[in-house]
Amino acid sequence: MQYEIICVSEQSVVRPHGFNRQKFDEAVGMFLTNCRYRNLSPVTIQGYRDYLNGLRKDLEDWGLSIFELTPKDLSHRMVNQMREVGCATNTINGRIRTCQQFFKFLWKDGITETNLAANLRPIRFEKQIIQTFTEEQVKALLNQPDRNTFTGLRDYVIMLIFLETGVRVAEMANMKTSDINWEDQTIRIPTGKGRKFRIVPIQQTCIRELRRYMIERGNQGCDNLWVTVFNKPYTRYGIIDMVRRYRRRAGIKGVAGSCHTFRHTMAKFFLINGGDIFTLQSILGHATLEMTRQYVELFSSDIHYQHAKCSPIENLVANGGSFEESEGE
Repeated sequence: MQYEIICVSEQSVVRPHGFNRQKFDEAVGMFLTNCRYRNLSPVTIQGYRDYLNGLRKDLEDWGLSIFELTPKDLSHRMVNQMREVGCATNTINGRIRTCQQFFKFLWKDGITETNLAANLRPIRFEKQIIQTFTEEQVKALLNQPDRNTFTGLRDYVIMLIFLETGVRVAEMANMKTSDINWEDQTIRIPTGKGRKFRIVPIQQTCIRELRRYMIERGNQGCDNLWVTVFNKPYTRYGIIDMVRRYRRRAGIKGVAGSCHTFRHTMAKFFLINGGDIFTLQSILGHATLEMTRQYVELFSSDIHYQHAKCSPIENLVANGGSFEESEGE
């Protein structure tokens, strides 16, 4: 192993040439510890870990340490290599965003002299069609659970709240009984993106079915809202598998049928039924209006169709109204 002696502020820093797994893992460990200190979600931290494992393999293949990397190694070499092996755009951008945070941390902590990812940017890609459930598919899904059983009632209520609130699956899994405000008919979502809480309203049907579930749930040793028959917290992965299972059972095809599909469906139905994008932004927890505006653009044909059915003018004409000029005017 070769080393380079670099003088920084009258102190000698020994930096190895060539890939050194131990040094890389130490840097990653420091970064992830900082992420936990900043109270990032476990899902985000695990994502960073997975993407950095991929970067570690690249550095090992290239025979480079983090001190020998150049910005072009990240912006060109890494990205092109991921494209060549057929990585999805979202996967590439996930690695890019991870590198942005990782190398920014190394630079700020004085481990590297520069931020190698300062000019690294996610690659652009064509907007994908956001998939949603149709009304018929929603009804088919909600008819799958056997509500005479505890698990069936629990799964039914979870899907109702997905559709009512558009919450993310991690937010659903982390809900606590103490997050429900029965008087105000709201749910406090404390673990959304950015670790910021928001208040999401729920209406009469969800309140009624949620009360039924709470009676069946009874008093448990934990505050988790969703539990298994063994009185254990119902995990994020359990909820993901549940939705996929009911989608297959309902015979729904041509739609991903994931928990996030409920989120998109909620946004679509909300807009079609006359909801405004500012309220939708607040309910979904979007930091900016950018994503919410994308829903408006993508669902514009559905909104136009709904307007055609509900147009005040057309309905007045259909009911015998007339806007033609009378003779003599």
